[in-house]
Amino acid sequence: LVNKRPGLVVHADETEKVNTLINHIQAYLYQKREWNPRWENAFTPALCNRIDRNTGGIVICAKNAESLRVLNQKVKDRELEKLYLCVTVGIPKEKSARLTAYHQKDEATKTVRVSDKKFEGSRTMITSYRVLAENKADDLALLEVDLVTGRTHQIRAHLAHIGYPLLGDGKYGINKVNRAYNVKTQALYSYKLTFKFTTDAGILEYLNGKSFQVKNVWFCEKFFGYKL
Repeated sequence: LVNKRPGLVVHADETEKVNTLINHIQAYLYQKREWNPRWENAFTPALCNRIDRNTGGIVICAKNAESLRVLNQKVKDRELEKLYLCVTVGIPKEKSARLTAYHQKDEATKTVRVSDKKFEGSRTMITSYRVLAENKADDLALLEVDLVTGRTHQIRAHLAHIGYPLLGDGKYGINKVNRAYNVKTQALYSYKLTFKFTTDAGILEYLNGKSFQVKNVWFCEKFFGYKL
């Protein structure tokens, strides 16, 4: 498990080919002599999940083929619980909720469309949240979010849709507010991962029931004096 910093892409894209998370992981394993691309039938370490460039937090990497197979299946079957922290502009009236909406990705604009009603080409999107802390002076809230489904930009788009966009979000947020706080990346962090296997996990069974958490998330103390 690695704690990705905001601003780093997970895989090479049109903007970055070299400075990527997977390249850093492969270099680290090479230096530790745990992996070498020249070994016969060498498996190339691969990511099992991904998060946006400007989102920070836990990313899973498989170091061998069997781990990749098991983890891909567990991710697909939702046998992992991934919790996020985020800062919303505006304090939700409901202190906890399970939200349902309909989602469609727009490849041309690299954004998503969200609606309360089903529309052609849309997929169901379910997001649960609870408010952990409030900063009434600045009208900000710290939320813990559980993704029931895993859609593109789900947390950012869903919370913006109900009127509470993320601080620092340039696509779905309020740029005037982002500039006022000088926050240039969305205040969103994948901070906690728990393995909750309901079926056999083979060589990874030892992980079942274990939970891993990032100790420091940059916006918790800065805006709320909140310690994890």
